[in-house]
Amino acid sequence: MLDYRVETFLTVCQEMSYTKTAEILNITQPNVSQHIKWLEDLYHRKLFQYQGRRLTLTPAGELLKRTATAMRHEEKLLREQMAKAEDQKMSLAFGATKSVNEGFMKSRIPGFLRKYAGGRIYFVVDNTSQLLEEMNHMNLDFAIVEGNFDKEVYDYIVLSKERFIPVCAPGYSFRKKIRFLEDLFCETLIVREQGSGSREIFHNILGSRNETFESFSAVMEIGDIGITKELLKAGNGIAFMYEMAVRQELEEGSLKEIRLQDFDVCHEFALVWLKTRQFSSYYEKLAEELVKCDEEP
Repeated sequence: MLDYRVETFLTVCQEMSYTKTAEILNITQPNVSQHIKWLEDLYHRKLFQYQGRRLTLTPAGELLKRTATAMRHEEKLLREQMAKAEDQKMSLAFGATKSVNEGFMKSRIPGFLRKYAGGRIYFVVDNTSQLLEEMNHMNLDFAIVEGNFDKEVYDYIVLSKERFIPVCAPGYSFRKKIRFLEDLFCETLIVREQGSGSREIFHNILGSRNETFESFSAVMEIGDIGITKELLKAGNGIAFMYEMAVRQELEEGSLKEIRLQDFDVCHEFALVWLKTRQFSSYYEKLAEELVKCDEEP
């Protein structure tokens, strides 16, 4: 069990405010300050500092935050494993990004959830940034993402590698002959919302070529994959998406891949969890079950 002063520290990390922390924990602000000072005296390091009026973590504070968060996560898993050992209902809270849910998870989630029938299940679909934040706050046990994440904070297992391709409507009228990525810059680009893993990946690809989203003649930001597909089918622009997320549309001919001579990108889909020393085998088992599951009972 984490020391109550460490719990205070983690709450300050979340709120970045001594006043809000005191309100949440129902203690006084001087109590919050005392708890933080006790930890700073224990480790002989400052944990927080002010930059102007903004409270920030010091490098030592960042390290303690990562370690304490992992310890809190292990304690939660320990409680769940104890409940399972006594044949009590086990809880499972996890999430997937929208792109993952359109392809990889759509064919596997029914079978996977059947394995945990009778327990408390929570499944959410959101972008990579939000899912990582939910894990940091202990609202999710793990997430399946295609976006980038800090490998010093999270452990992971690669579930698959998926092609990342440009797509459009079959009858889309290009403004010029298309051979290279730069030939698409005169078209309207449809991109995902801020925090999306696929958006970040394409942003990094463009950055490696000294380009940005503004290199395109127009940009539409759409947070829903279904709406993006409908806009593409109607000829309202082009988009870069995972092949598995549009596989059905490609097979039925309502969308087509735009073939480029200088664009061949694959990216990993990974099961991600907060670092833990004791329960890695637990997540390895979950990953194995996910890969094996399909729609059939």
